[in-house]
Amino acid sequence: MKKRLKGNIDYRAVLALFVAGSVAGFIFEGIYAIIKRGAWENHSATVWGPFCVVYGIGAVAIYLVSLLLYNKSMVEQFLMFAAAGSTVEYFCSWLQETVFGSASWNYTGRFLNIRGRVCLEMTMIWGVLGLGFARLVFPYAVKLLSFARMHISSFAVIAITIFMAANLIVSAAAVLRWRDRRNGVPPRNKIESYLDSRYGEEVMEKVYGNMVFADEEAA
Repeated sequence: MKKRLKGNIDYRAVLALFVAGSVAGFIFEGIYAIIKRGAWENHSATVWGPFCVVYGIGAVAIYLVSLLLYNKSMVEQFLMFAAAGSTVEYFCSWLQETVFGSASWNYTGRFLNIRGRVCLEMTMIWGVLGLGFARLVFPYAVKLLSFARMHISSFAVIAITIFMAANLIVSAAAVLRWRDRRNGVPPRNKIESYLDSRYGEEVMEKVYGNMVFADEEAA
């Protein structure tokens, strides 16, 4: 039986996993697009930096599952990682559609999909990624996060937190304004005027090339 690693979770670990997972997901999605479609695709969820947020959330979820299942069989780990990753993906898709009226991925037409939010192919990928993390990366991740706790200053943690919070807020505002602008709604204040000038059609289409709004789906 494997010796249980004494990994633990705290805010530093969550932040590090979220940021690292978001960047890794951005790279993974780009490489996956090259393999599947022959061209790089931008899957960033933010206007500043290469952050695919669903993978950041997934990284935290996978780490937590790894803590719970480190001594379990490969089959148990695979099934739990597949379930955890698909749950995160489904929730993020639902939240984006509910708040922004848009979708950045749609698996409609793929085998065993649920409302186009998740499908068997991606569920399997989440399981494989999680299993690979648990078997190959997790022991080193525990040590790396332990090192980070001792060497990353509180100032750096605060600075990264502020940056990511501002990044997510500005990104959300830019997408909401993009949606309204597409529906013919003029800017109602200086903030919306700034968003129109700073994050116009060309910028938003470059950053969110895979985002589809409800009216486009209907068309």
